[in-house]
Amino acid sequence: MAFIGFILSLVAGAFMLIGLIPFLGWINWFTTLPLSIAAAVLCGLGLNRKSHLSILGVAGLIISLLVFFIGVGRLFVGCGIF
Repeated sequence: MAFIGFILSLVAGAFMLIGLIPFLGWINWFTTLPLSIAAAVLCGLGLNRKSHLSILGVAGLIISLLVFFIGVGRLFVGCGIF
């Protein structure tokens, strides 16, 4: 679970970088925010299992939360659309 969550957080980060381009902020609504929430949930579940991949779980959780807050900040600056 932690490995899948880590990969999803990286994918969400890639979409967030695309969403930072002007007039592409709407991508954050459809890709960045849902993927970062799903990645945080999967990383949290992976941390509960006490597996050997707990480092990936912590890293994925931190990345997904950073991506989420940067995406929300970008939407706030662009009034939710731009």
